[in-house]
Amino acid sequence: MPKMNQIAKLDFYGKLALPKIESFTVAKTKYKYNPESLSYEEVELTIKDKILKISYYAIVGIVVSFIVTIFSFRGIQKSNDGELFRQNAQLQKDLAELKKDIEFTNKVLVHLQETDDNIYRSIYEAEPIPSFKRDFGTGGNPKKFDKYKGFNHSEMVIEIRKKLEGVQKKMVVQSESYDELKKLVKRKKEMLAAIPSIQPVNNKDLTRLASGFGMRMHPIYKIKKMHAGIDFTADRGTEIYATGNGVVEKAGRMSGYGKVVIIDHGFGYKSLYAHCSEHKCKAGQKVKKGEVIALVGNTGVSAGPHVHYEVRKRQISKSGKATYKPVNPVNYFFNDLSPEEYEKVIELASRPTQSM
Repeated sequence: MPKMNQIAKLDFYGKLALPKIESFTVAKTKYKYNPESLSYEEVELTIKDKILKISYYAIVGIVVSFIVTIFSFRGIQKSNDGELFRQNAQLQKDLAELKKDIEFTNKVLVHLQETDDNIYRSIYEAEPIPSFKRDFGTGGNPKKFDKYKGFNHSEMVIEIRKKLEGVQKKMVVQSESYDELKKLVKRKKEMLAAIPSIQPVNNKDLTRLASGFGMRMHPIYKIKKMHAGIDFTADRGTEIYATGNGVVEKAGRMSGYGKVVIIDHGFGYKSLYAHCSEHKCKAGQKVKKGEVIALVGNTGVSAGPHVHYEVRKRQISKSGKATYKPVNPVNYFFNDLSPEEYEKVIELASRPTQSM
């Protein structure tokens, strides 16, 4: 029979309402009710759940074996001398095998710890768990193992019990580590969605890539000036897209830039879109990557319709003050370009052309 979690409630008139089945289990597979799709969906186990489940069964098996061994050991005392010798030899063999099983389980845990520290935590930029936290002793009451003394194999039994306790404590630490990594994975996904990673104008709408990042000839003043972004030429009214998730910090005008949109993406990044003809967002608005935020124009100091695009990254000065400084946007187009297209953009952006 499937196991079901039911919730019975009294209706407005005090009558018992029919129970609502929140979840149920069939053949070790759990199903949970989805109120959006109005159906029961299979609940998939995560990698962490599978590892903990396997480890749980391993520990239970070891504990059961340990208990059976202890009872067998005590029962030997009631046997005759010949049977006692045979059972004693078998017990010693079983204890040795049990010790090997625990040592193997400990090796598996050590491997998981190394993978955790050297791979997972490296990927998600988290500090490794200190060895003293992973390898702390059994602790507690020093007399708790006294009940195992007084037998022929007391030393081995106590050693096994200590090793088992150590493995159990390591499992607790590893479980807590996986909980932390789960939060880091979620934060990493949010960061990848927020950091600018696409072009502000679709490739099909581009007339050309007019000017790249670096020292460029100013189109109006005819002097070389630092060009803090990339100019994408396109027809007036072409849609401009947010290059990452974030919050609109400014949708207004700036000297020289004309109509601009500035998005704060969090995680130390901002993006700027200048010379727009029209805003399609307002300050304080949350936007998603690929959402239309403005239209291409020719406002401000500009030689023709285009969008001047900047990526600004937070930097901390020696005095501890945080400022946002422009970085080369060409390094932030990796999501929507093929390797060939990306190489072409880098080539065009590096040419010493006049800015727009």
